[in-house]
Amino acid sequence: MQPYQKYLFSLLFLSCSFSTGLSQQLGNLSQFNMAAAPKADSLLKLAQYYRINSKPDSSAIILNIARPFVFEAQNPAVFIKYYQYNALLLEMRMRNKEMIAELKKSLPYFQQANNYSIQANTLYFLGNGYSRLKQYDSAQHYFLLAEKIYDLFNPYMKWNVKSSKAMLFQETDNLKLAEQYYLEAYAMTKEKGIRMDHGVMLNYLMSFYSYAGEPVKYAAVKTELLAFKKQRPPSNGTIAAIHVVDFADLNSKPLEERVTFLSAAKNALLAAGDTINAAFANSTISMAYEKSNLPLLALPYMQENIVLTKSQSMMVAHFTYSKASYRLLLKAGKSEEAAQMFEYLFILKDSISNIDKNKKLLELEIIYQTEKKQQEIFVLNTEKKLQEKQLEVLQLKSSSDSVLLINETEKRKALFKENLLKEMALTEQQKNLGLLTFQNLLMDSIVESEQAYNTLLQKENELKQAELNNGLLLKNSLARELDLQKKQLQKEKQIKWGFITGSLLLLLSGLLIYKLYRNQKLKNSIIQKQATDLEVLMKEIHHRVKNNLQVVSSLLDLQSHSITDTQAHEAVKEGKNRVQSMALIHQNLYSEGNIKGIRLKEYVNNLIQTLCQSYNITNKTVEITATIDDLNLDVDTMIPVGLVLNELISNSFKYAFKNNRKGELTVLLKEQASQLYLLVSDNGAGFPEGLDVKNNKSFGLKMIRAFSQKLKAQLNIYNDNGAVVEMQITKYKSA
Repeated sequence: MQPYQKYLFSLLFLSCSFSTGLSQQLGNLSQFNMAAAPKADSLLKLAQYYRINSKPDSSAIILNIARPFVFEAQNPAVFIKYYQYNALLLEMRMRNKEMIAELKKSLPYFQQANNYSIQANTLYFLGNGYSRLKQYDSAQHYFLLAEKIYDLFNPYMKWNVKSSKAMLFQETDNLKLAEQYYLEAYAMTKEKGIRMDHGVMLNYLMSFYSYAGEPVKYAAVKTELLAFKKQRPPSNGTIAAIHVVDFADLNSKPLEERVTFLSAAKNALLAAGDTINAAFANSTISMAYEKSNLPLLALPYMQENIVLTKSQSMMVAHFTYSKASYRLLLKAGKSEEAAQMFEYLFILKDSISNIDKNKKLLELEIIYQTEKKQQEIFVLNTEKKLQEKQLEVLQLKSSSDSVLLINETEKRKALFKENLLKEMALTEQQKNLGLLTFQNLLMDSIVESEQAYNTLLQKENELKQAELNNGLLLKNSLARELDLQKKQLQKEKQIKWGFITGSLLLLLSGLLIYKLYRNQKLKNSIIQKQATDLEVLMKEIHHRVKNNLQVVSSLLDLQSHSITDTQAHEAVKEGKNRVQSMALIHQNLYSEGNIKGIRLKEYVNNLIQTLCQSYNITNKTVEITATIDDLNLDVDTMIPVGLVLNELISNSFKYAFKNNRKGELTVLLKEQASQLYLLVSDNGAGFPEGLDVKNNKSFGLKMIRAFSQKLKAQLNIYNDNGAVVEMQITKYKSA
């Protein structure tokens, strides 16, 4: 070991960020006589363990110690792990750009590493990083690469990629594709049967259907989730991931409704033996009361959690809930009970420290056993190499025997050739004797052939003379035929060139028509693409405007909680409702196919529902009758109409129904005789006697008068068994 490395280990021993057990563990590891690669791998595993156990500072220090061993090892797989674990630490600190930069350092080592698992995981983490930065194209690219690698060695792991892609499409409000990927991931985890994975996917699906506004599908998944929970094997007391209770859709509900819902969920979880999630439900209720500055109401739920998590296996959760109870006791002013809880926390902390020490001793034992196994593997490899050497010696011996056998075979072949040549020499002598006899007979036959040849030659000359005469006659007839063929050929050439010229003209006409068609088609596609891009841009603009108005509404709502003056509180609340009415208009614009118009009936019903939630109005307190024509109005018409409706309905909810009497509210909006007729009436207390509508300085009446002038409407305000407001709108525009 280098001197600077020993110095680092000594400095680490004194560091206050480490416990005694971790210092001893690293000290023992530094004394192991290992190569750089296994030492780096052991340190990386230890860093990963502390990161998983939510100790990022300890993990970062171990990674820093591992760095020289990683670069000394020059192992591509170790390089990728090192950059990957650094990136995951940056992800915990929400430093996504730095995380992506760290992961990209590992990409050059991919081909050399030949380890599909860490390659696919790196690409998946890159996709998640780009998704959090809202760079969706880059995220899609890396998710696709991760899926291809998972296909090579573990296709099941694609469920993780598909669920992340679904979240990406949900972020961009492409709900159809989001649902498709959620369902594909859900089918994979259900078929595989890994409980934790399938539980996570059920929770994702339920949250998605809550976001997408699909109550029927949401209820079906909720039912399946409860059945899935009942099938869980008996708990062994270990702390598991909380993924069987979903509270994401409760944030918009009033505090008492949330408490009622969560209490019922807690009782159901306790009945099913799920102590961890029951304690989580209690903790959620307690935090809600604490945020509302009601520590006395929050305290019983935390005290119940202390009892639920008192087993040794849940000691960390027990300590967390005890610490929260101590904080609530101080806020509630119970000093004596807080002092007792502080002493209990001090004892509890010592118990947890002893448990951590035992765990770290177990980790050291695992490292020792790993080193021992590596030594055994080295011995086995050495024995294998020795056996290979022995096998090579045997092969050499076998080769020398083969050479001797080949030499013997060559000698036998040479002897056989020598005998064959001797036999051929004897046969040649016999042939020479027969050849002399044959030559004599041949000379006699040649003389006879000569005489026959002379006779044939004379006859041949006579035949040639006759053929010559016939050739002259044939030559004259061929000359006449050749003249006829030349004339016929000239006619055929003229016809051929006429046909070729006509074909070329026809082909050029066809090419010209095709080119004109292609140009027109290209122009049409460009126009269509521009129209589509413009529509997407308009939807995105309306989406952003709706989000910004929603943020303003939320800020006004938060501000109203901190205002003690009743009049100011009501003014801020009214402003929030007005902003919310305009946000609903932009929400309808980007969620519907028509980006210029708003469905009147749907918008008014949503506005009434939002105001009922804002003023805690139910069917038991006010009976609302809404008669709305199914019209599609332009934005410039809908905004003033929506604000007028918001003002009139809000006034009825605030002032009309007093002394807890049951009220009736009527909202009428229909098109008749080229005008838009608006009526809002109630059976409440009515307008004050002597109300001067034209000169009243109320902000609400001023706004109604201003919008009636903009819409060129006739405004009538009077009492008739309650307050009545009528508007005959003449200036309106349909989309």
